Amino acid sequence: MPVTHTPVLVEETLAATVVNTGGSYLDATFGTGGHTRAILQQLDDDARVLAMDRDPEAVDCARELAEEDSRVTHAKGCFSDIKQVAQDHDFPQFDGILMDLGVSSAQLANSDRGFSFQSDGPLDMRMDPSAGMTAAEWLNTASFVELVSVFKRYGEERNARPIARAIANARPVQSTSQLVDVIQGGSRTVDRRKHVATRIFQAVRIRINDEINELRKGLRSAFELMAMNSRLAVITFHSLEHREVRRQFTEWTTKSVPHRMPVRGTNEGPLKTVVKGKRASRTEIESNIRARSAMLQVVERVR
Repeated sequence: MPVTHTPVLVEETLAATVVNTGGSYLDATFGTGGHTRAILQQLDDDARVLAMDRDPEAVDCARELAEEDSRVTHAKGCFSDIKQVAQDHDFPQFDGILMDLGVSSAQLANSDRGFSFQSDGPLDMRMDPSAGMTAAEWLNTASFVELVSVFKRYGEERNARPIARAIANARPVQSTSQLVDVIQGGSRTVDRRKHVATRIFQAVRIRINDEINELRKGLRSAFELMAMNSRLAVITFHSLEHREVRRQFTEWTTKSVPHRMPVRGTNEGPLKTVVKGKRASRTEIESNIRARSAMLQVVERVR
């Protein structure tokens, strides 16, 4: 991966997540390894880190780090694979788990991956280019109703219907630049804060990679692998991710006994909130624009 990806909220993540310097840790979204390398600097020689990603290029990068540092184990897998991957590599529990969502700078910079609307390339958008349907295949076969539904649900796009109609009329759509042109032609309103293609590209990417369902499965698997007093940290980048993580964390940290029930003692959830919604500092945003939309949420296992 020739492009360096600058991880966001590193100091805040480490402060909240590394609770046992001799423990076991999982980076479920290794990328180019920025967070993992920072975590390793805080750990003892007998600590262990499972560096995992669904992107084969990221796995290759993790393999290189594992060759340099014996504390690192690399593995390929989606969030839904976390439990099996942990079992396969003899990690019964973790003292800290990190999930840094979204697309990396390396993925965006490679026009062949199709994630960016700022450069021309094939409409792929798969996190794992060896599996599943490409963005072009889905856009050119999905019904009008499905296009509208995905654009609304995953992109929160107000112009979902006219854009879906424009795509259906322009088929086959094969490249990112062609898709951008079609979106521009179909959009009826302009948001000065965002590029006209931002929400559609986000929606298509989420649909192609099943990102919301993967996130749900990953959170549940991570919960089951948390040791006592361990931490689970998730960095999100848009409102759908923010809400999904917040919803699940609230479920795990909220009392299950209804208010005013005649029950003695406490009945707290199995987790407690450590970081509710930390945003990047102005200084970090100035040096790394990607940090502008990042939010860190962290919980701790207490039961």
